[in-house]
Amino acid sequence: MPGILSELRVLELALRPSGAYCAKLLADQGADTIKVEPPGWGDQARHEPPFIGDVPHPDRSSTFLAFNTNKRGITLDVGQAAGRDLFGRLAQSADVIVESYPPGQTGGLGLDYETLSEANPRLILVSVTYFGQDGPYADYQGDDLVAQAMGGYLYAVTGSAAMPPMGTALQQMEITAARNGAVAVMGALFRRDETERGTHIDVSTMEAAVSTPSGLIHPYTYTGRNPHRGGSDGNVMDGMHLPTLDGEVTLTTAGTGGRPMQAWAEFLDEPGLTDPKFATRGGRMEHWEELHSLVAPRLAQWTNLDLMRKTMARGLVIGLVQTPTQVVESPHLEERGFFVELDHPETGPMQYPGSGFFIDGDNAMAADRPAPQLGEHNVEILCGELGLSLRELGLLRAARLI
Repeated sequence: MPGILSELRVLELALRPSGAYCAKLLADQGADTIKVEPPGWGDQARHEPPFIGDVPHPDRSSTFLAFNTNKRGITLDVGQAAGRDLFGRLAQSADVIVESYPPGQTGGLGLDYETLSEANPRLILVSVTYFGQDGPYADYQGDDLVAQAMGGYLYAVTGSAAMPPMGTALQQMEITAARNGAVAVMGALFRRDETERGTHIDVSTMEAAVSTPSGLIHPYTYTGRNPHRGGSDGNVMDGMHLPTLDGEVTLTTAGTGGRPMQAWAEFLDEPGLTDPKFATRGGRMEHWEELHSLVAPRLAQWTNLDLMRKTMARGLVIGLVQTPTQVVESPHLEERGFFVELDHPETGPMQYPGSGFFIDGDNAMAADRPAPQLGEHNVEILCGELGLSLRELGLLRAARLI
């Protein structure tokens, strides 16, 4: 079925994962999204491992494949005047442009909002940078770890108080910034319907970290005290990871009705858990090793699935620590049709995660296109849509413009 954004045209000039993922979120909902890459080398993500089959290749990077589903792709050197002219022609029919250049750099190229919106007043431009378009840090460089550090995560959220700061994996701040950008586009589209005018959306990766409701800033604003990272030993019974017969589980106090130790004592048939010294978080932290010795042997008698079924039936909540293989083969996700299969000419058919939500019972990801090969749609777009001849395309290629 057509995606909910199938009437939109999106251009992507992204140098970072946040921009690419923001555009992907729109593409996965059906927007006709054109990824514009530098000629020859392409997106840096094409050269980042891991590679499918451990074969380094610009079309086999799992990172690139994951961040660029449902896009068409062209090569274009916007650093040259002729390349900027072609991009400007594409921009005249675009609804949204996603870019991640350093602040001010697009202005020097004539690709800033003020310039592009003169020819296309309805244009929505999304700029995703580390620190935003203005402010004293605007011109500074960064990465995902820097955003975590300056957003407070390294100090207050991840890791243990007894250890140095620890970053989260998988570019979580970049992903959060991308989602913020995609959500902002939805709001901008509603406003455009009323005003017939586009807008410039300024997304900061650092501010994405700060704005995430993670128990970080809000406790400080309420109490004036800086929360400090605690790790599993600071959240006893919420984040306790223990082995079972065939894997690991993580325990929580959810579903215990405010009586965590009594509820788990009854389920595990371990009266020692009701000892008053375990009644408070402080007591559980102080007697962590003894608490662990009471719970671990009981859980080790169960398989993961049996334990989950029994605890969930009682209203208790645990999480199975699943491997990626177990996630992909999950009968629950299979029955819901979460994963989609896309066939790529270089890698063959592969499974991709869906959008994470369903509309009228259908996976909302309008999946019909794998990540593009470098310059795959040059002829289709530059000739078929902009009207260039094959001879002109050849001249552009000879000049290394595409």
